[in-house]
Amino acid sequence: MDIKLDPSRDDLPLMANTSHILVKHYVLDLDVDFEHHVIEGTIVLFFEPGDKLKKQSSSSEVTCPSESNEVHEFRMLESCHTPVTNTGTFSSKVGYNDITICGKRERDTSVEDDNHDNREQASGIPSSKCCFDTGNHGSENFLLVLDCCDLSVLKVEEVDVAAVPGIEKFTRSPQLMVVSEELRNQIVHELAALPADRWREQLDYYAHCSQAPGCGELLFATDTWSLQIRKAGARTATDFPRAIRIWYRTTPEGRSVTWTSDQSGRPCVYTMGSPINNRALFPCQEPPVAMSTWQATVRAAASFVVLMSGENSAKPTQLREGTVHVFFAYLCIA
Repeated sequence: MDIKLDPSRDDLPLMANTSHILVKHYVLDLDVDFEHHVIEGTIVLFFEPGDKLKKQSSSSEVTCPSESNEVHEFRMLESCHTPVTNTGTFSSKVGYNDITICGKRERDTSVEDDNHDNREQASGIPSSKCCFDTGNHGSENFLLVLDCCDLSVLKVEEVDVAAVPGIEKFTRSPQLMVVSEELRNQIVHELAALPADRWREQLDYYAHCSQAPGCGELLFATDTWSLQIRKAGARTATDFPRAIRIWYRTTPEGRSVTWTSDQSGRPCVYTMGSPINNRALFPCQEPPVAMSTWQATVRAAASFVVLMSGENSAKPTQLREGTVHVFFAYLCIA
């Protein structure tokens, strides 16, 4: 159900169903487009079921807010393959971690309108449009709900973490002969459970898993305040994929990102974390109980400086023709 609120006066709705499933880690791969005032790319989310949390907080069963009174039927529509001029991937993190990007020289800061609502323009990514019909159709699939606002979601897919070389160390089998949903979920569970003194290894495997191929598109729908995702046949949070990739782009009017100029008149963008937190920067879980870690890659033209908060120093990497820098940062999200 769409909720019409004024963020300057009303409390933000916390739509994410954290009592059923929790994000343990985010991996972002981001591109910044100053010409069109958008940030686009992918975010990979690694999950754990929230069963322990439910047992600790209450003995009563809690239903998904989007499924309690009405059930949505999701259906996949035809794929579209319309490339756009500026390609790339960008996203950001929950909590109040900041990303600031400022130009190092003068450049044109004029805003050029982009058709952000046209999800067929997927930056060269084969995207799928999804929609839903309201009404009770008897759906029994688990519904993942993420906090989301002012984002154009292009595609959602399951990630085949079992395809990562060396990942069999997180399974009970020395060789991965048959890959199943249960095996993929076991891999993510074991990866998330690594002890703190193996954090560097954990982050490396998270990064490798985030680049693994997709193994099936998921049904999704968006409303004003949420992104809702289903997998056919996954009836509970335990059955739902533990790793998914979301292709999306921000919109110039998104209230989590501010496009402006610095004191010298050079273009600048920063994530303000308010008035609607980070939900217009990337799909996330915003309830206070949703503790998670993150890592990010941000690409911008070499004429810009990328600043990110994090426990480790960012690592700039010069890419082809010296036109782009890449930065990495890691931090725990509260």
